Amino acid sequence: MSPQKIIQLIIGISIGCAGIYCIVSPGITVAALAWIVGLFMVLHALSRIGVWKERRALGFGENYELISAILSLVFGVALIASNFFQFMVSTFIIYILAAWIAMLGVFRLIISSNLRRLEADTSMFINNYNAQMIGGVVLILVAVLIFIKPAIVTTMIGIFIGACLLLFGVQQVMSAVRGH
Repeated sequence: MSPQKIIQLIIGISIGCAGIYCIVSPGITVAALAWIVGLFMVLHALSRIGVWKERRALGFGENYELISAILSLVFGVALIASNFFQFMVSTFIIYILAAWIAMLGVFRLIISSNLRRLEADTSMFINNYNAQMIGGVVLILVAVLIFIKPAIVTTMIGIFIGACLLLFGVQQVMSAVRGH
């Protein structure tokens, strides 16, 4: 087996194990998302500070850019270091998801109404409006459930991320073993 295939096999096994861990501990997975966002904020801030220093040396560095980078650095460090901020990000993500699902439900109801009106106006048989209406109501009910019990979504997101990682890990292992 080539060194590249061995590395691919190790990566695949590692990602598969991470996926299993995410499935077993979905709450920790969602909390880690906030930590990852914080890490990216810090890395972005450090790169922007470097850019500002280069531009400053050339004579056109904007202080607003430096202030923006410092604020990103502060918020990123706070997000990494603070359980409170990590919880807030996780909660925000869940509520944005719920709002998006509710919006999709409302749009489905509007589409249903328009299809029904189109059927009445044109004497065409359009049976899709009932499915659109039912789908819209179900989406709105799911959104309400998420607003009431956000922990359900935390578990689902963690399990989904874990399943994706597990499948990707298995794919990597199979690709390394097959030798393609």
